[in-house]
Amino acid sequence: MYCYSRFIWVLLIAASSLLGITACGTDPEKAIAPPKDAAPTVADERPVVPDAQVLLTELPELRQTLYFEPQVFDLSVQQQLQIDPIAVRLRQHPDSYVIVVGHGNEFSDEDQNVAISYERAFSVAIYIASVFGIEEERIQVVAAGSTEATMDSRPTRVEIVSPKSIVRTLSPNTEPQF
Repeated sequence: MYCYSRFIWVLLIAASSLLGITACGTDPEKAIAPPKDAAPTVADERPVVPDAQVLLTELPELRQTLYFEPQVFDLSVQQQLQIDPIAVRLRQHPDSYVIVVGHGNEFSDEDQNVAISYERAFSVAIYIASVFGIEEERIQVVAAGSTEATMDSRPTRVEIVSPKSIVRTLSPNTEPQF
């Protein structure tokens, strides 16, 4: 009975406000008032919208170099952990992108060097796309072969570069959050 009477009061209030009817003539001071324990009307239940402000923020360049054993292109767990901060940044900032450059000079044939450097860069790209859900269009893969060989004892490497950029964000925090 209690819920039914509260419902009737809500209907009466809604009808009276729509029709401009008051309980005692046209005096708003004497209008129909709901009981103090009545439920709020639909008009009182407005959705709360947070003040969302799109900000522009500058992301610094983020760079990571992974070294590979000769003729290996699979990622180790340690290498995956090195990639994670860049992948998290891509996830947090949908306007950002990454360039993955594979290098190799372990073969005398340049075609083989290009092939192994592509396989290494591609394995990094697949890891970022599949584990973090990053769109493949945001990952550029480059096979440099032995064009930028180093004198390092481990010349076979993949460089991952997320360039400096200005991106849209809802949070001014640019640090990767795991």
